[in-house]
This record gives sequence, structure tokens and C-alpha cells, in this order.
Amino acid sequence: MAKEQLFIAGSRKVLDHIETAGEKAGLGRGEAFSDFLTFVRCSLSGGTAEEEYLKTVAKGYAKGKKGQRGIDAIVRAFATLVNVMEETGQDVLGDIFQGAISYGEHSLYLTPDAVTFLMAELTVDADDSQERKSVCDPACGSGRFLLAIGKKYPRWDYTGQDIDPRCTAMTSINMGLNGLYGWAVTQNSLSLEVSRVFKIGFHLRGGVIREVPVAQSPFNYAASGQKPPSKPTINDPPEPPNGTTQLDLF
Repeated sequence: MAKEQLFIAGSRKVLDHIETAGEKAGLGRGEAFSDFLTFVRCSLSGGTAEEEYLKTVAKGYAKGKKGQRGIDAIVRAFATLVNVMEETGQDVLGDIFQGAISYGEHSLYLTPDAVTFLMAELTVDADDSQERKSVCDPACGSGRFLLAIGKKYPRWDYTGQDIDPRCTAMTSINMGLNGLYGWAVTQNSLSLEVSRVFKIGFHLRGGVIREVPVAQSPFNYAASGQKPPSKPTINDPPEPPNGTTQLDLF
């Protein structure tokens, strides 16, 4: 089994609450973490995701006495998450995801915070702050690059895209809790296949994360006439001339 490795002080406290919630619901750590992301995202939706929220609760988080249920542990995890984020200013969700959930599965490793801040400094000129611009990360992970630039330019528009719905959820939560505006999109950035789109920023219902139907979003590529790139044709290598040996080719 991969070794757990957390780097941010306080991540362990959040993870402990998530694990407690999973145990009470009879679920493993990985599923409990995914459900935690759903709970937090729905809680930040201003009442627009109640059906998804209650469907997730029904997985077993409401079992037991009030105060001792899995959903109660989720509430404590959320409160701890906000406190740790305020204290450290770092990506706590990404720290937990990589260090205790995914362990780099499918070669998914998040860029260290210090590197994202450095790249933000090297990429964005100081004069750019005078003009509102758009920033897009097509493989955003937990949204660290967006957060790094957002700390300097919070009024810009940010878009994070990732094929992993957990990454989209982390990005939407990180952007929402850090007061950024933009989009979090679950999509394959190569094939342009989009499954879910979330608008980030305050809206009339009072939340900061709102799901938008793909067909009504700027990511409805079919309606805009964009087509996914065609697969390249791979031809068989030519046959060597008669009598040629493998050594003759070098």
C-alpha cells in the first residue's frame, strides 16, 4: 500500500473527520472523500443542488443519533477545512487528495504550491493587473495554478478543466472559497467531451458554485462548430530491403 504523505498542517484533522464520516456510513476513505467534495460543493450552491445533496446523504450518512452521524462528521470536516485554509492560505484539498487518496494514480501529481507561485510570477507581467484577463488551465488538478494567479489578480476570469470529476470539484471549491470568478469544467481537453460545467462566483441564490447545463454554457463545443481533433493515422514502418539485416539499419 502506498505511504500516506501530507504536507500542510491541519490536513490530517480534515481527513480524520472525513474518515469518521465514511466509517459511520460504511464507506471507504476514497469514496468518503469524493462524497465530502460533493457535500461541500452542494453546500456552496445556494440551494440549487439540494437533490444531489440529499441523494449523497442517503448513502448512509444519516444513520445514528444526531451529533454522531456521518453527516455530522462531514460538517466538522467542512468547518475544519475552512479554518485550515484561512490559517495556511494553501490548497488543503489537493494535499489530502494526492497524499492520502489518489497517491498519484494514473500519474496524477499536483504541482507544489511554491512552484505554482513561481510560475505565476514568471508568466504574468506586473502591468497586466491593469486589464481584466482570462486564465485557463486545461488540466487543472485542484486548481493550484489558478489560485496562485488569483491571489494577485482576484478580479480576473478563471477557467479550470479536468477529466477527473474530483479535480473539478476541488477546483470549484477552491475557487469559490477564495472569492474567484470563472468556470470549473469536467471535460477531456483533448477530445472536447464535456460532462459537467460549474459557474463560480456569487449568484442571486446566495451561493458561489452553480451547475450550468452543458448546452447552455460556453463549453457546448458542438453548438459552436468545434470538432474534436481527429485521431492521427499511424502507418506501419516500411519493410527493409531484401537481404538487409537488423545490424545494417544502424
